[in-house]
Amino acid sequence: MLSFREVNVLGNICDTTFGRSSTTRSPTVSLKTSLQNDKFSVTYTTIVNLGSVHEMRDLASRYEEESIKITKEYMKNIKKEFKSSAGRSLKAKELTSNDSIDVITTSPYSPRRTAYYRRTTVYRVE
Repeated sequence: MLSFREVNVLGNICDTTFGRSSTTRSPTVSLKTSLQNDKFSVTYTTIVNLGSVHEMRDLASRYEEESIKITKEYMKNIKKEFKSSAGRSLKAKELTSNDSIDVITTSPYSPRRTAYYRRTTVYRVE
């Protein structure tokens, strides 16, 4: 279990509310975090344009790979910063990882759709 000081350190590393951007990689990709007890959640969100239902299935695997890669890279950076700030390493074990595609715009006159692709990965941190 993290101490109060370590929770503050982790919060400062992940803070994107004031003066820091959650979209540093791209204006269409966002990483948000939350901590509840010993469960640390990382939510990856991006905006995608889909041409058809078939394309949605094909692109889902591409975005799945990309989201997993970016989330792992993000966790690697958090662990590195946590070690330098807290003086000890952060242990994070992946518990679950789920993705979804939520269509936000559609038209009966055009097959083009805009959607959010989200992946939420939950870790147990110590």
